Amino acid sequence: MIKKHLSCMAIAFFLFISGAFGATFFSGYAGGKLNYIANPDVKEYDPELKLQAFFAGQFNFSQNFWSHIEFSVDTQDFLNQSLFHATPSMFQVDEISFIFRGNLYEASNYFSLFMGTYDPVGSDVFLQRYFTIKPISSKITESYLGLAGSILYPHFGVGISNVLRFHPAPIALGGYVYINHEDVKNYVLNTDLRFANVLRYFTFDFAAGVGIPLENKYKGNDVIVAIEKIYWHAGTTILLGNNYTQSLFLQAGIYNASFVPQGNSIISPDDFYILLEPRFLFDALRVNISIFCLPKDTVKKLLLVDDTLGANLNIYLDSFVIGSQPFTIGAHAGFSLIDKTFLDLKEPQKLLNSEYNINITPYIYTNFLSGEIHIQSKIRLMDFINGDKTKAFSIDLGYRTKF
Repeated sequence: MIKKHLSCMAIAFFLFISGAFGATFFSGYAGGKLNYIANPDVKEYDPELKLQAFFAGQFNFSQNFWSHIEFSVDTQDFLNQSLFHATPSMFQVDEISFIFRGNLYEASNYFSLFMGTYDPVGSDVFLQRYFTIKPISSKITESYLGLAGSILYPHFGVGISNVLRFHPAPIALGGYVYINHEDVKNYVLNTDLRFANVLRYFTFDFAAGVGIPLENKYKGNDVIVAIEKIYWHAGTTILLGNNYTQSLFLQAGIYNASFVPQGNSIISPDDFYILLEPRFLFDALRVNISIFCLPKDTVKKLLLVDDTLGANLNIYLDSFVIGSQPFTIGAHAGFSLIDKTFLDLKEPQKLLNSEYNINITPYIYTNFLSGEIHIQSKIRLMDFINGDKTKAFSIDLGYRTKF
């Protein structure tokens, strides 16, 4: 209920500010994806059609004051009922923020008020916003539920941030203070620090912080504030090289590890995020090899990853031309182990007897109208081999556009 009231207040404030200042400039980015697949949970052939979509917009009220708003929708099966009846879905306001820029000597200062997920760690949104670079994230972490794609950990809640972007040196320093209800019982006060720099052949983004659950009872007694444990989190994104050279991409992080006074730190393998991706460039041909161990909640939002531990080979041509129309044509080959983490690598004999998935995903992208259309088909080889041929195929049709 509190979250609902805060959301309504934030949206009302956003609309008031928009009307008071009058947006002098607006830019946006939107995308959507239809997914056609057979329901894997039933024996009979039961086709499903689902939609994922997002919208992100920036309102410039003046040269030094602007705002961001982003929301997403994730529906269940359209075909379960009539197409024109209500379909259960999840709607989420991902970000509402207001940014004030101040120009200093050889630097710019960005002070922000935000609600939702802001400058998430593990996404290249922070690097794009403050360094105006092109995207560098892995293609296997693409998503149609927002700009961020996969996230090591979010700056999620209601809070403030301050980022100092130096101009002579391509460096940014940031600080975040925000409160959320990620702990089931208590509000959590979070503080984070961030450092990033972008050079020609080296990109680096690192953030770390703590979350403090604010309890009002201690050993059964009412108190103003009691702190019995502290969460900590950290994450980094590194690119050696750039988008136009051979390169090595690395993401690693841990989220919501905890420690208690006079106790040991508690770290679960489910809290780890590791992605290592060498990228090879041969003229127009590109080859990316990804090795990953991802949290389950992250995997649920991704298009190309089905399990927590695995590897992916992506081979594609990004400048294939038919007539005068440019295309990107390629295919993913993925191998993943079901319900495994990097700790299971200590017992390779057990891994050999584990269940696994093998997927082949050919895809094609091209410009269409004012955006880009994406078509891909996933082939699940293990379902095909096991005789579930109707469940072995799925098709995704996506579209993204800027305006």
